[in-house]
Amino acid sequence: MSGDTPVKKILILAANPRNTMKLDLDEEVREIAEGLRRSKKSNQFVIESRWAVRPDDVRRSILDFEPEIVHFCGHGEADGGLVLEDVTGQAKPVKPEALAGLFELFTHVECVLLNACYSEKQAEAIVQHIDYVIGMKQAIGDRAAVKFAVGFYDALGAGRTIEVAHKFGVNAIQWEGISEELTPTIKTNPNLSMTTVASSFPKNLALVKNKPMPASQAIEVFFSYAREDEKLREQLEKHLSLLQRQGVITGWHDRKIGAGKEWKNEIDTHLNTARVVLLLISSAFIDSKYCWDVEIKRAMERHDAREARVIPVILKPVDWKSAPFARLQVLPKDGKPVSKWGNRDEAFLSVAQGIRAAVEELLANS
Repeated sequence: MSGDTPVKKILILAANPRNTMKLDLDEEVREIAEGLRRSKKSNQFVIESRWAVRPDDVRRSILDFEPEIVHFCGHGEADGGLVLEDVTGQAKPVKPEALAGLFELFTHVECVLLNACYSEKQAEAIVQHIDYVIGMKQAIGDRAAVKFAVGFYDALGAGRTIEVAHKFGVNAIQWEGISEELTPTIKTNPNLSMTTVASSFPKNLALVKNKPMPASQAIEVFFSYAREDEKLREQLEKHLSLLQRQGVITGWHDRKIGAGKEWKNEIDTHLNTARVVLLLISSAFIDSKYCWDVEIKRAMERHDAREARVIPVILKPVDWKSAPFARLQVLPKDGKPVSKWGNRDEAFLSVAQGIRAAVEELLANS
């Protein structure tokens, strides 16, 4: 292989304090190492492990090894804290804010995998500074945690992206017959760095070089919105104009229905063929019977069948966190409604960058 082949470093941090339930961490680390060793891109990964880690060990290990991927395996607390060890080997909880502050200082880290119970809160805090963070929504069993890790690193070793590797990890849990496949959740930084995007999607050379994509490869984006939010939809379209000029996406909404055509047939056709569906969320959108009963329902069916990527965009403050799409990562950053940003252009920039990252991943894996 060429000496120019990039090598990713994976740092595994393990902690199982004496006064906590015994976990099969040896098995998890062994399976990860074995999976990467036999993978077709094994020469592109280096693994380093640290055991019985204390808070100082986390900082020192990342400083010394400079990994692109940090993997923690161990315990988590219901309030979102990770459990490390103190000098006596007893449990030492670490709050989300502390880890988030640490990772803010490490710009070379691309992905953090928190394979511990209740680590979603940690993931939400860390993803403000790291491109991808995977955490657990609730308690996760030992076997499910191991199988997720195996599926995740098997996919990375085969050259898949981090987001796709997450899906392989989830599928590995399903294949094991464990009903915990909804526990691992991936958080993506809406301001995903273009350096990471370019290195993660080598097939997408046209985008990396800022050259137009062939029209046949463009991703169709369907705008699902309430008529009351038309002006906001128009502003979002303007912020996506570079993606359209580059031939990366084509946008479609009901205003593009030609005279004499049946509007329902046209909407159904594009809703069933678009690879990205944007749900523009507001009180008017949720109140719309057609948006709720038809467009959201069909969009989520296609998302669950992995036929389309559904991206909720929060336009205005509204109670949406129990809606069918609430389990999906929303835009803009932190789910802050577009209308609440001091600078609306910054809000739409956050949305546009998140959409760019999503469509580039779709192109890279098509």
